[in-house]
Amino acid sequence: MKHCKQHWMLNTPIFKLILSCSLPILPAVFLLGAYDLFETGLIARLCSTHLAALSFSAPVTTAMTGVAIAISIATNSWICRIKSGVNQNSSSKDKDELQSNLVRSLVVAACATFVLSTLLYLFSPSLYLLLGTQSSAQPAIELGMTSLVTEYTEIRLLGWIPLVIIWQINGILRSYGYIKQASLLLITWMLIKSILSFNLIGDGRCSQLLDTGILGAGYAHLIADTLFAFISLIILFRDLGIQKHQVLAMKWQNTLKQMSVTGLNASLQQLYLPISIGLLTYFVAVIAEDKVALLNIIFRIEAFGLFVPMVFTASIPSILAANWWAGKIDRVKALIIQGVVIIVVTQVLLALVLYFNAETIAAEISQSSHLQQYIQQYLIFVPISFIGAGCTMLALSCLNAIEKSGKASTLGFAHKIVLLLLFSVIGGWYASIMGMLVGIALAHILSLIIVAKLFIREIWRKDIIVEDQPYRLLTLSNMK
Repeated sequence: MKHCKQHWMLNTPIFKLILSCSLPILPAVFLLGAYDLFETGLIARLCSTHLAALSFSAPVTTAMTGVAIAISIATNSWICRIKSGVNQNSSSKDKDELQSNLVRSLVVAACATFVLSTLLYLFSPSLYLLLGTQSSAQPAIELGMTSLVTEYTEIRLLGWIPLVIIWQINGILRSYGYIKQASLLLITWMLIKSILSFNLIGDGRCSQLLDTGILGAGYAHLIADTLFAFISLIILFRDLGIQKHQVLAMKWQNTLKQMSVTGLNASLQQLYLPISIGLLTYFVAVIAEDKVALLNIIFRIEAFGLFVPMVFTASIPSILAANWWAGKIDRVKALIIQGVVIIVVTQVLLALVLYFNAETIAAEISQSSHLQQYIQQYLIFVPISFIGAGCTMLALSCLNAIEKSGKASTLGFAHKIVLLLLFSVIGGWYASIMGMLVGIALAHILSLIIVAKLFIREIWRKDIIVEDQPYRLLTLSNMK
């Protein structure tokens, strides 16, 4: 890792570059999505209480993962800008400064996450009460839903800093062009976590007093995340030779400032989904409270169904940023066009597979005939709209990569908050759960209009970096 592979990103043919960077990540992202479904399936086989508790906890746990990804985005954006200057100067001092910046970003991220963990620990019980965990209509009220969900959240909060470190270091590895190493880490992480979940969730009788069920799932996250955070740190420190630096002597000024603009916008983008999940959870608790558990299942299916766009959010930003800051606008456009084409083709194929196998898949996911019919309807009508959701994900990552995180935040807000909530609530109000599912699909499809406008305005019509000044405002002096 001492030698950056950015030059390769600037000269490889576009389609080959996309495949070379994406295929190694594909199994890792597939396992990330599959794990969510696997965990949900294990808990769904226990009883409705644990599954409902998992649904109620989704806004907080999704936000935790979102913040971890947002911090990784902020770090990558900063490091990509610095790397451009380092690659031009290639001095030992500049490379040492880059290594120092990596350590500073890790420490700042850990401190920020600690503060957020403390705040969530204090306010999560009140939040869950607002979401309806103590609704008198809840069939599992005697089991103390709020207590169960809160205890699960507390376990997850203990592992939030390790989760942030894993995502941050994995992003650093990818930004250096070490795609296979980053992917191998994610794959091993998911496999170990799956084994732990299978053993710790157990038969999980419907009781929050046992360390099984949803609580066992929480401990699986905590153990696996902590272990692989240490492994990731060892890999990073060993390959970068950071032990040669005096961490306490590093210049900490402006570290937060350099990460804050992209980091705050990226955090907003990642928080839009848990906010919409939380509001939809409350809405479903009002119109059809016995269907709350369904929400967790359909959002896990969506996450799994979007694994190809998710791969692109991990692979394309680094190579797109490298070409953008090098002034290769034609390659940037080609990356976006070919990325969109691949997303459209793969999502159409996936939608067909889910359409023709909806009944079988629904029966495998849940043993409840009450939920199976809604899962089946979701698999029939919604997956084709993943084209819109996938292109939105690609647009968000591309805009963040070229320092247009404000525009990305606008897109995320329009998609996840305005369109998704508006159409879901209108559909649910007039046609209950089925109407809500149709509303979700419409929101995804209409987001394509906003994506197209942003790409045209921010990239196709921009007179950007000229060849003789490709690294404007990117000297190492203003990164310190």
